[in-house]
Amino acid sequence: MLNKLRALAEEKKLDVVLISAPDNLEYFTGVPTLGDALGILVYDRRGDSFHLYVPLLEYHRYRDSLPGDVEVYAVSKSLKPVGVPTVDLDWKDIVKKYAEATVGVDASHHGPLQRGVLQALGGKAIDVSNDVWRLRMIKDDEEIRSIAEAVRITMRGIIAVESSVRDDVTETELVGVFEKTVRDSGVDRLAFDPIIAFKPNNAYPHAVPTTRRVSRRDLILVDVGVKVRGRCSDITRMILKGRPSSEERKRLEAVVEALEAAIDAVAPGVKASEVFDVAARVLDKYGLRERFIHGLGHGIGVVVHEPPYLRVDSDVVLEPGMVFTIEPGVYFPGEYGIRVEEDVLVTKKARRVLSAKLKRVLESF
Repeated sequence: MLNKLRALAEEKKLDVVLISAPDNLEYFTGVPTLGDALGILVYDRRGDSFHLYVPLLEYHRYRDSLPGDVEVYAVSKSLKPVGVPTVDLDWKDIVKKYAEATVGVDASHHGPLQRGVLQALGGKAIDVSNDVWRLRMIKDDEEIRSIAEAVRITMRGIIAVESSVRDDVTETELVGVFEKTVRDSGVDRLAFDPIIAFKPNNAYPHAVPTTRRVSRRDLILVDVGVKVRGRCSDITRMILKGRPSSEERKRLEAVVEALEAAIDAVAPGVKASEVFDVAARVLDKYGLRERFIHGLGHGIGVVVHEPPYLRVDSDVVLEPGMVFTIEPGVYFPGEYGIRVEEDVLVTKKARRVLSAKLKRVLESF
């Protein structure tokens, strides 16, 4: 991915590009970032050189992971271990070294370090955030293979959850089943904290699993994902415990119909907002539009929520290489929620559902 940063600087005629947002650092370096870890990646086109500044405690992890043409420096004012190139400067002073150059920055991120970068450059920086997002939205072949593998492992985990549903099981126990299954499959990072929720907990779109026990007739919402080689999956399935009521069955069918209609609408040149509208119209037909209280989907990549977003107000036009979720859902506070989610790749002519091999509604009687 470093070559993409080099090409961006050339295309925009920038002397220097500074990358400081944690997920962009992970994207360009391929090294996992932990939380809001500090770091500044510098590409200087004038000397065709890469420099990475990180806290001392992160120095060896990055140095051991990156190619030799990336010069890694530890930012430390007090400790200066032998053999570790250290920089005795504040972060803003590191940035000021480039203030006289034509500098591009990823200004769409708003953490303290990113604000400090902009201040240190005196407001003269060129915002290349949209250019970086465009790079991240269009996945290359290796990224697509990583996402597809993450999807396969996630589906394996969901099947294990479905097989573990029993009368006295809790939400958190099923979370444990998923985590063990995917860890045993070689996954070292989850894409996000798993959501496994019974009625009525699944009426919250972002439910937090509890020690609640499954009921005799329940709707189990399973929303899970993993990371493989730094790329995410995100799949949601409904598991039926016992026979659902006729109303629940009809609403499940309506959500699946909205999902299928939206998938069929995906193709290069189609606006993301148009795909949203397709799903919304199906739910409206069943009197459920007001229960659909979130966007239809989001890009998946380095992080599990990134552009493009499939929302009513989106002006994004779909292009080959984009990978995103499609996840219509309806929610009835105090009762239950229903959501089904697929991971979809835009191809040259249409689309491919990466998660298609797993049934959308599973049954455990």
